[in-house]
Amino acid sequence: MQSKIPLPTDNIYKFYALLGLLILLTTAIMFFIRHEHYNSMAFDRYIPMETLKAKETLNEDENLELFLYEQKAEIAKSNKDLELGIYLTCFFVFGGGFTAYGFHHWHTKIQPKQDRLLDLQIQKSENDVKAFNKQLHRTRYTRR
Repeated sequence: MQSKIPLPTDNIYKFYALLGLLILLTTAIMFFIRHEHYNSMAFDRYIPMETLKAKETLNEDENLELFLYEQKAEIAKSNKDLELGIYLTCFFVFGGGFTAYGFHHWHTKIQPKQDRLLDLQIQKSENDVKAFNKQLHRTRYTRR
């Protein structure tokens, strides 16, 4: 089965630009998914933790359970800071750099050459039409 989506293989800079955009999009989606995951974990811990804190006297098991909830909250916060702050930021910067590099080089190196080639093709076609018209007028049979 062949893909119906054409890949940008005509120049490497277009590929870099589109790959960078894909990385940026994926990073943004992952940010929201992971952020929602960490919020969900925090909300799941919040009610039992606050219930235990509201009790005036806690037995040994409840003290241990409250301690574990607090430790899980601290670990989740540090994991969230690490994952969202470092990993996703690095991917976002990497994707943005790829995108900027690709679009800049595509716009400054490739596109002017393609524009010039298109202008030359138009000029050649216009010259061909003029030559053909001259050839038509030189023939001994004219249109009526």
